[in-house]
Amino acid sequence: MTAAPTLRFERYREVHRGDARPVIERCELVAPQGVDPLSLKLTFLPYFGETKPDTTLGAFLEEQEAHAGSAQRALFPSNLEGCLRHPAEERRQFRTLVEPQSQYTDLLVVRRGDARWYVDEVFYRIESLSGWAPGARTDVVEGRFEDFRRFSPLVQLRLHEGLPWLAHPEAAPARSAEDHVLELSKSPGLPNTRSFSLTVFRDGRFLRRSTLEGEQSGADVHRLTTLLIAASRLAPIQAFPMPPGFAHDAQTLSVSFPVARGLERVTLDENAPADVLAFARQVAAAYGLES
Repeated sequence: MTAAPTLRFERYREVHRGDARPVIERCELVAPQGVDPLSLKLTFLPYFGETKPDTTLGAFLEEQEAHAGSAQRALFPSNLEGCLRHPAEERRQFRTLVEPQSQYTDLLVVRRGDARWYVDEVFYRIESLSGWAPGARTDVVEGRFEDFRRFSPLVQLRLHEGLPWLAHPEAAPARSAEDHVLELSKSPGLPNTRSFSLTVFRDGRFLRRSTLEGEQSGADVHRLTTLLIAASRLAPIQAFPMPPGFAHDAQTLSVSFPVARGLERVTLDENAPADVLAFARQVAAAYGLES
């Protein structure tokens, strides 16, 4: 019998360790003895112009599992128009992550394995964590809290679950866990040359193929978050790079990263921007590939 995935309560916040850059610290929370975390009450936030009965964390995670990838999510708002009808100045004060201007300094995430998680104060709020003790602390991402909130799959995938219900002209398309957000590849060349390909998905999963190690896969949302923050700092590519000229048995190294219009693919030759070359090396190092 397969054991149920471990439930983890994680609070994220920005801390400074005395060096130049802040980091995001993850602090695990430990439940008091006798508390069943799955029975914690979730209250629907009042900003969406509708009411829903209270539920529990366990029921929320089960509903997420039952309707993964579908629009049949009874626990979500029917749409976000009720929230959008409030004046923008008023919305800034809402304690919901749906409102991008709301002020946050920390974030609570409840994770059940790698594939399912609950983010507090998106559509619901956990009513009480009184008596919970801080546990292990780990620095997981380099960057500011707002960078983490903007790029972490833990936050963004949950926010975009609401977008299919958002009848608004400026709404971005819904994001899927299957979307590719990073790619790095070296094409095959002469016999006995090394080649590889790396694909990273929006939910932090990755697939790596290499002539040295074969195929490997895994998942790491924080590794991806760090790289997405780094990609956001790259200077815009002024024009699509010209395809490389023909060279018999030559190997081509390329990297793809997200920009406003989709994935930008850059061939890493002598004409590639220096910051993109440095970013490609960062990606290669993060996933144990030769660049």
